[in-house]
Amino acid sequence: MSAITEPDTYDDAMESEHFMQWRSAADAEYDALIPNRTWELVPRNKHMKVLKNRWVFRIKYLGNGEIDRFKARLVIKGFMQIHGVDYLEVYSPVVRLETLRVLLTLAAIWDYEIHQMDVTTAFLNGKIDVEVFMEQPKVYVVQGKETCVCHLLKSLYGLKQAPRVWFQLLKSFLVEQGITMLRSEACVAVKLIDCQLVFIPLNVDDLILFAPTMNLVNKMKEMFRSRFKMKDLGELHYILGWEITRNREERTIFIGQRKYVESVLQKFGMDKCNGCKTPGTPGLKLTKAMSPSGYDERKLMESKPCRSVIGSLMYLMLGTRPDLAYLVRECSQFLENPGITHWQAAKRGLRYLRETVDYGLRLGGRKWTDQVLDRHLQAYADADFANRIDDRKLVAGYLTRFCESTISWSSQKEKTVALHTTEAEYMALSILVQEVIHIRQMLK
Repeated sequence: MSAITEPDTYDDAMESEHFMQWRSAADAEYDALIPNRTWELVPRNKHMKVLKNRWVFRIKYLGNGEIDRFKARLVIKGFMQIHGVDYLEVYSPVVRLETLRVLLTLAAIWDYEIHQMDVTTAFLNGKIDVEVFMEQPKVYVVQGKETCVCHLLKSLYGLKQAPRVWFQLLKSFLVEQGITMLRSEACVAVKLIDCQLVFIPLNVDDLILFAPTMNLVNKMKEMFRSRFKMKDLGELHYILGWEITRNREERTIFIGQRKYVESVLQKFGMDKCNGCKTPGTPGLKLTKAMSPSGYDERKLMESKPCRSVIGSLMYLMLGTRPDLAYLVRECSQFLENPGITHWQAAKRGLRYLRETVDYGLRLGGRKWTDQVLDRHLQAYADADFANRIDDRKLVAGYLTRFCESTISWSSQKEKTVALHTTEAEYMALSILVQEVIHIRQMLK
């Protein structure tokens, strides 16, 4: 079942061997849209700009890699929208990954309950403030009204403003309930109940509830159910591709991405390869001179999925694998015209994953339960002065740790050529200080 291919179109879904599951998923989605009064049917006229739509099919997996359900979404083709006509503002924040790691660290140390909820068809809750018209969805055209179009009354997946509309609605609801949004992190809600602190990080339609007791967790769940249709996912085991493993006796939480690593290795045919101990080849410096200059070499490299491999490594690096930061930065510079040496460096990253499939981050620890936690933030920065052969620009890196738990990291090439090693170190330190200020403000 894990090898099921997700269809690209509705026709593909109906022609697949799992067409019954896909059809049921589409029916369920449509049945949620109609009672929600997402749109009303109106006669089409020549002055209307009518947007098209499509069905998107996905398979949702549980934390252990097993299939949870078949899912279908009706998505409007938002790329046809025009700014100032079909939408105004689009910005919508999501919780930062380092913020989530800080909260998981605190929850592990304080032995907080951590539960997860999902808002069912979240984007359909918000009302839009501009007129948008859409064709009737395929196969669900209302008999006798074939020439009518959908006048959207509420937001719909695919609209450029949909995430913003949903976030503004959720934020206003939380404020009405007396919950405060952190100034330093727009997607973390905080409330003090009976001298006990409750945290709610928001990631689009995924809500994570951090509370000291199950009684407070249940109160938060009832609060959300009073306004939205919710799916209770119970204790947190899987979020943003992270697998969450908890040891409450030791007050630790381990976050890893083993299932994703295995899927990446299988995707690129490296699941049976020989592993290696380091992500990079010792002594190798990648340069532009290694990029192909002739037609034959360029043609050969077109068949190599360099971008896809580096994208997969980057996803891991941003989540739970700081050990990949150097390799990802090095290889990312040459994706416009990668050569065979660049490709071999990327493949070495996959071989390293094969060797380290179980690597991740351990957060928290019992030794910190009686400590004043905000005194235990550590930060490190370093710079590589003029070591880039192609342009001599400096490379800056940093790492922050909170209660000996790794929180954030970076390895990036700067736009400036430093004139001295001291200047390079100061520039790296400046980048680190920005990150430290953010974390300290959040901890306050």
